[in-house]
Amino acid sequence: MIQQGQRLGEMLRSARESRGLDRTRVERDTRIRERYVSALERGAYEELPGDVYARGFLRSYARYLGLDPDGMVALYRIETRALPAARSRPFTRRQRLASPQPRAFVINPRVMVAAALTILVGALIAYLAYQVITFARTPELRVLDPPGDVSGHTEPFIVISGVTEPGARVSLSGLTENPSVMADAGGRFAVRVELLPGSNLVTVSAVDPHTNRTSPAVTLNIRFAPGADAGESPSPRSHTAEIGRTWQESHPSTWSATLISRSC
Repeated sequence: MIQQGQRLGEMLRSARESRGLDRTRVERDTRIRERYVSALERGAYEELPGDVYARGFLRSYARYLGLDPDGMVALYRIETRALPAARSRPFTRRQRLASPQPRAFVINPRVMVAAALTILVGALIAYLAYQVITFARTPELRVLDPPGDVSGHTEPFIVISGVTEPGARVSLSGLTENPSVMADAGGRFAVRVELLPGSNLVTVSAVDPHTNRTSPAVTLNIRFAPGADAGESPSPRSHTAEIGRTWQESHPSTWSATLISRSC
């Protein structure tokens, strides 16, 4: 390093040491980083962030040490004539080096706990919403056969079938005997109804086993008009038994469902 550079650096260092100050204290009092203070004292001007900032640091440091700021800057200009690279060094590179780097995302226990709580609360809200929708919904009930009122039915019974919620209990009312049947896993049901001569108002309803809610009732008007035979007519009981045997032979699967419904 040239002699002038050593004189400027020595003057700054001697003034600081004579006051019993270290570079850490200088940095705290002047807001000049310790490495820049060291560079001024060593004459290492290439380590400073550009000529303008170097002169600003030198003025503040000289004023802090009780030295003449203009005189120190004059010495600095003399010494830096031999170091054009130090004066022309762009400050943007130093700024990039000194600028704080973006912090990387770090997974710590606090973040994990917060994420777990967020997921738990979201799942709880979804579950409650599902339960509210499920329990507020009225169970479905559709009677497929017969599709509506029946007039002039000639048999003393009729099989009512349809679709409702799986496992729902389907009940009939308005009859002398009110049977009920359990819908299968697909929601299908079939129940045999004994009819009386004339108009039979049959009301069908279903109860969801999960929500215990009852479906809207479906009412059918089935008019049983038995035919009149010449001569002695068989008793109603024997006539019903004969028709029942004929229906059992032609509908074995439906007959099994009817027996189950009557046992319920």
